[in-house]
Amino acid sequence: MAVSLLVAASPATAQQDPPGNAADAARQLEQVNHEAEALTEQWHAAKDTFEQRQTELETLQAAVEPTRAALETAVLEEEQFRVEIDSVAMTAFESGNLDQLNALLESQSPEDFLDQMSAIETLAIDYRDKLDQLLTKVDETAQKRIDADAAIARAQAAADEAARAEEDVENRKRDAEKRIDEAQRLLDRLSPQQRRARVGPDLSGPSEINGSGVGVEAIRAAMKMLGKPYRYGAEGPGSFDCSGLTSWAFKQVGVTLPRSSSQQARVGQSVSRDQLRPGDLIFFYQPVSHVGIYVGDNKMINAPQTGDVVKYSDISSRPITGARRL
Repeated sequence: MAVSLLVAASPATAQQDPPGNAADAARQLEQVNHEAEALTEQWHAAKDTFEQRQTELETLQAAVEPTRAALETAVLEEEQFRVEIDSVAMTAFESGNLDQLNALLESQSPEDFLDQMSAIETLAIDYRDKLDQLLTKVDETAQKRIDADAAIARAQAAADEAARAEEDVENRKRDAEKRIDEAQRLLDRLSPQQRRARVGPDLSGPSEINGSGVGVEAIRAAMKMLGKPYRYGAEGPGSFDCSGLTSWAFKQVGVTLPRSSSQQARVGQSVSRDQLRPGDLIFFYQPVSHVGIYVGDNKMINAPQTGDVVKYSDISSRPITGARRL
């Protein structure tokens, strides 16, 4: 059965009553925005799963042809041994050298008898050798047939798994798009003052990023994207969602991350909050649905939410659930 990395939407994600005013819209937006972000990350996770299943399918499909070829070779070799066995048996029959009694009756002298006996023994040994080889080849052919059937079955199972994963992607995408649309409608109802209050103050980043390694280099890449707008599902360079920014930044320094925050939370080495250093990925909520790159001084660079931009944020602004170091 398909492996699901996702969770079903809670009752809270059901369609809510329209807000009565801008203040109600602001309150609802925070909840809907989080739900939309979580569903978007679930969509990304479903895509990650689909890509994994596709890779597995391609690997298994590539293994089918060699096992089929090995089976065909084994069948041909078995047939060749059968022909050789028939040839040895026919030679024995046509020569009349079937047994010791024939040799004795037909021999003209003791020397002739010994010669015929030697020929019979040689023929018998040859026959036994060919028969043993045939039996071995029959066993090998049977095993090759089992291997080929198993490879085909594995490939078919992987194809079924990939199809289910692809369907899951479409379902998650639909769910996410509904909440994204709702979040945008709520955002449109906010006044300019409410929008400014919602995104919070602009925090300054570190004056200098010290250190080395892929994490620090990823920070430098992400810093070039400061001010780019947040957009659900975006992965740069014009706009980003949270995991889109982190995957893009690390890709610039040669590291390929999974697309979803939940899958990114499984890479690298786990670190505790008091061990954080610039370049670590830091994750939020349970299940994980937001990610940023720690820059030091209790701050991260991230793509926070709809209506906002790539910026520095206080890591205490959301519930931290873990951090990873690459």
